[in-house]
Amino acid sequence: MSPLLLLTRPLPQSRRFAREAASTLPPHEPLIAPLSQVVALPFDPAVFAGARGIILTSASAVPMLPPLPGLTAWCVGPATARAAARAGMIPRQGGGDAAALIATLTGAAPEGPLVHAHGVHLARDLVRDLAGALPGLTLRSVAVYEARALDWPPDVVPALTGQRVFAPLFSPRAAQRLAAQSGIMDVTGLTPVAISAACAAALPPALAERTPIAGTPDAGGMLRALAEAMSHPGTVG
Repeated sequence: MSPLLLLTRPLPQSRRFAREAASTLPPHEPLIAPLSQVVALPFDPAVFAGARGIILTSASAVPMLPPLPGLTAWCVGPATARAAARAGMIPRQGGGDAAALIATLTGAAPEGPLVHAHGVHLARDLVRDLAGALPGLTLRSVAVYEARALDWPPDVVPALTGQRVFAPLFSPRAAQRLAAQSGIMDVTGLTPVAISAACAAALPPALAERTPIAGTPDAGGMLRALAEAMSHPGTVG
């Protein structure tokens, strides 16, 4: 029986990842069961007045923005860069995580103002860190969306029981949301796969100890880690 690929990101991201997984992973069955949904937040578009660039740490921010054609978009990774390009911005890609993006920006020393458009829940305060690395650069920050928590309907956990289940987790909050679902700790065939060590550390020890970590903090790294886990069950890299 093919294993299940449990996708818990918001619906658009889960569907996109399911398409990528279908062409790269060993045979599996996707099960999309979101644990969050992205909701637009009101904000004053004047925050972008005079901006020389925008900082994007998630593709989820892009649909919430006003039209910004031709604006340089400093993007955390390839998925965010593709979303920015589709919206008419000029993407500059970072190295896949916030630390690499900060290093890219520090090396480029762009002119400001720069605006960080982000979600309510920040894994790292880029504006604060960039202010220390690039003194004198004008930086602004605006929350344009919120990833609001969802709980599973009661039929999800029973559907996992008795199956080999692989669950890609892309943030510490996603790991916490998965662990909070009633009955999930009883799914003995569950293998979470974490985007980072911080993500794995957010899981209870019983799950964290069987959680592989992606070699690079991006979709490609996650797919490679999933492929390895599916091909060699019971190992943690």
